[in-house]
Amino acid sequence: MSDVTRRISRWKAKYSPEIAAQTTARIYTDMTARYEASIVALNSMELDTKQVLSASGIDTMFIVFYLDFARQIFRLSHGRTISGPTLAKEAQVLLEKWQNRGLRPDVLAAIRTDVFNVPAPAP
Repeated sequence: MSDVTRRISRWKAKYSPEIAAQTTARIYTDMTARYEASIVALNSMELDTKQVLSASGIDTMFIVFYLDFARQIFRLSHGRTISGPTLAKEAQVLLEKWQNRGLRPDVLAAIRTDVFNVPAPAP
């Protein structure tokens, strides 16, 4: 039991709300700017996806699922080092996952290419 007590006392010695507040205050401006840029990019992507869905005549009931697919590709491609053939393969895996869930593969491919400019992977 002393191990638990020792761990707790060590954690209390290392953690201080004042230090955490100082650290957050130092990085707050940069953190806020990155968050705002991400939200703007996410919103733009969702609007572009909705335009593709509107042009494809997708039922309103299914829009949320297509948006989930688009958000997953966004998560892969935004702010990450993944790109090129690797991104194309990962996007294809997501396309097949959502196709198996009942979504139309032609619409998923349109989102992949028109919104994210990711081509189909080379065979």
